[in-house]
Amino acid sequence: MSFFSSLGKKIGHAATSIGKKFGNVVHKGVKVVAEHANQVASVADKVSGVAGTLAAGAAMIGAEPIAAGLAGVSAAAKGVSKGAEIAGSAARGAMAAESAIKSGRDAIDSIRAGNVRGAIESGKSAVESAKEARSIGQDVRKQIQRKK
Repeated sequence: MSFFSSLGKKIGHAATSIGKKFGNVVHKGVKVVAEHANQVASVADKVSGVAGTLAAGAAMIGAEPIAAGLAGVSAAAKGVSKGAEIAGSAARGAMAAESAIKSGRDAIDSIRAGNVRGAIESGKSAVESAKEARSIGQDVRKQIQRKK
């Protein structure tokens, strides 16, 4: 083997390893967002409600500058809530799409191994996951359009 051939293989292996590690990190990040986005949205809704109530109280006693600041906090919290809901839905859609891809790969592996029944089951699972991902994607699109 020549020097450049050996160097090319080493670089290729390093790039593959880094790509796999990056893929795992992204997968874990998407999973965390999908699991915790609803909690963030819930807390932001509560902050928005409390700040709105305090703003109304401040306005009633004549503290308009304080009321304006609290109204701004309330509006910002409402925006965070909507953003978290959209991010959570998008992450769930990404997880469903990832599941469809995995099931499709399993079906192909089953076909290669001669397991037709397993391939059919994996194919059905892939179709269901793809339908779920499509449905979630349409919902996210509607949420984004409503937000504009």
